[in-house]
Amino acid sequence: MILLLVMFTGCAKQTGEYRLERNDFLHPLAAVIAYQHALDLEIAKVQDQLEFASFLAQRSDSMARYIAELQAICPLPEADLTTEAKTKLLNLQNSEGPGYDKLLLHLVMQADEDLIGLHVKASGSAGLKDAVLRGWTAEKLPMLIKRLNASQTMWHTK
Repeated sequence: MILLLVMFTGCAKQTGEYRLERNDFLHPLAAVIAYQHALDLEIAKVQDQLEFASFLAQRSDSMARYIAELQAICPLPEADLTTEAKTKLLNLQNSEGPGYDKLLLHLVMQADEDLIGLHVKASGSAGLKDAVLRGWTAEKLPMLIKRLNASQTMWHTK
């Protein structure tokens, strides 16, 4: 009898127990999106550099589609910038010259990595209980990785 219980418990863990509620994903997601938007506003300040203008256009377009798709599934809560995000932005705004560009791109890469991390967690074996939202998070990973790759490419060219 004990052996059967152990075997049953082992099987349950292999199939995955989805643990995350929608808000466990959506609230941190909204904060990351707010931060990414603030970073995009910083990118807009250096649009006199052609590569930044193109970079911003691509990021803005992909994020607009991303948010529209998400909102077709469920509403995205409003979020303010976290204290950490405000501090990072203030440090960025206090930097100048080539150091500004490098720091901006570094922060963009970190924000892209944070967004990917949320999606990996939400789509994983202990991810979202909501199957539709969980599937969507997995589906968006290639697009998010493409955004990160573009950020990394920009960083290496600056």
